[in-house]
Amino acid sequence: MAEEHAARIMLTIRVMLTLISATGVYLMYKNPTIEAGLKINSFIIIINPLLFLVLNMVGVAGLAGKVSFLKLGLILSGALLIFLGTITK
Repeated sequence: MAEEHAARIMLTIRVMLTLISATGVYLMYKNPTIEAGLKINSFIIIINPLLFLVLNMVGVAGLAGKVSFLKLGLILSGALLIFLGTITK
């Protein structure tokens, strides 16, 4: 994957994350109840880590030719640990 192409994909995903969060703020402003706030936050909590993981995978794919396998493994492990840390039981 070309570095510029990967950077554009990462930018697009980051914009999506921002729009999701901004929409959540707007919906909470329009529905100022605890129940609505919890529902909106729970949706954002589910979506954001998934997009964050995709964002990191695109970044790792863009670095694949420049970084050693050990460093790629460490990056992937870190992203996976962040993702697993956000899962609630």
